[in-house]
Order: sequence, then structure tokens, then C-alpha cells
Amino acid sequence: MKVLAIDTSNQPLLVALAKDGDILSSVQTNQPKNHSVDLLPAVKNLLAKEGWTLQDLDQIAIAKGPGSFTGLRIGVTVGKVLADTLDKPLLAISSLKALARQVQLANWAVKKADTDLGMDTPFVHKSKDSLVLALFDARNDNVFAGAYLGDETVLEDGHYPIDEVLDLVAQVGESVIVVGDGSHFKEAIEEELSRLSPIILSEDESLPDGTGLVDLAKTVKPVEDVANLTPSYLRKTQAELNWEKNQAGKPLDKPYVFEV
Repeated sequence: MKVLAIDTSNQPLLVALAKDGDILSSVQTNQPKNHSVDLLPAVKNLLAKEGWTLQDLDQIAIAKGPGSFTGLRIGVTVGKVLADTLDKPLLAISSLKALARQVQLANWAVKKADTDLGMDTPFVHKSKDSLVLALFDARNDNVFAGAYLGDETVLEDGHYPIDEVLDLVAQVGESVIVVGDGSHFKEAIEEELSRLSPIILSEDESLPDGTGLVDLAKTVKPVEDVANLTPSYLRKTQAELNWEKNQAGKPLDKPYVFEV
């Protein structure tokens, strides 16, 4: 099974080629606002490196969001065009869940004091046994967040106040690893989750590498209606908010529609 994986959901750009679940080659950049310039050349160069053609692909896996509205539109649009043109299955996967799965596969170690047993010596939890909290900064003390314990979703992907997310995680009572923009909320995380001794992965450690996307592609069903697929924004775009403000008090015969 040959898979093209694309993640443009935030500032980092990830393009990877995988075969039978293993990443063969990938391109990762962390330059702002370059996705529209870099994405297609990256796909072309990786295919040439592996000696593949677009027709050799069996599936196309994309990160569908949440994340940057502009980045999502670019990645989802390219994925849709390729899938439709090549008549290949398109797999649309949560950006948050893909990043969390990447952490689980890497099997990060978490040190946590066993307060229940009164032990001072930390013991090690592996990420597969820990709660993985994926966060993207949505500004104004809000986040896009999802939390996962193994294959179980503890917190559904959504747009939440950071305090609400941390309160829920604190109640779960598991060791926790934070991936994504956790460093933006380091003080709040360490204060609210102090008893869990949270591990906050750095920006570099949180860069998508494609392993999460490719692994989840094994279990995700292909998009049935590719033409009508839209990114999972999880909140209204600024354009939609402005439109609603301008329409205040006016009779509406149709809703605002945002599409890629």
C-alpha cells in the first residue's frame, strides 16, 4: 500500500511517502505562509526520489484540521484535486489525533511520582499508557484540543477555553503528555496538572512527521463525497463572523457557506 500523506494544518509543512505503513521519505519545513509555494514541489520531488508516479499511489491521506484556516484550505484542496483526478481514495484525518498518535508511536517516557503509594522515586509511564493532549493555540486563551488514551478519545476535537481543557484532563488522573502548542500555555499546564507531572513537548518535538497520519490511515474510511469535503475548522472563520455582523437584522434566505 503506497500512501501520500499531507499535513498543512499549521505553520509546519509535512509531505511524506509511505509503503505498507512505513515512512520511506518525507519533507518537513517550519516556515510561515509557504505552503502554497512548497507543497506541490515537495510532492513532485518525493515521488521522483522514490521512483514513483502519481498513478502508483494507492491512497492520499490529509490532515483535515483543525488548525490554520489558510493552511487547511491549501492541503485539503490539493488532496481533493489529486484524489479526484487520479481516482484514488482520499483519507481525511484529524490533525490533532494524528499528532497524538505520532507521540504514542514514538512511545515517549513520562516520569510521575506515585503519590498513592507514598513513593518519592518516580517511575516511568510510556506514552501508550499515558493521556496524550494535543493542543493548537487558537488565541485569546482558547485552544483547539483533543485528548487520547490509547485508542480511546477522552476529549473530542473542539475549540475550547484552555482552562476548561486542563480541568477535564486533571480529572482523568493519568500521566499526561502535551504535544503541539503546549509551550504557549506552559505556566497554566504546570499549575493545573502539577500532580500529574506533565511532559510538555517542545515545538521541534511537536513537528508532524507523518507517522500518525499513516498509521491512522489504516483504520479510517475513505471520504465518500470528495467534492463536498471541507476542512474541520471547528470554529467560524473571520469572514463568516464579518458576514453575520453585516447581515444583522436582515432577512436571510440562505446561510453563509464556506468551502475550499
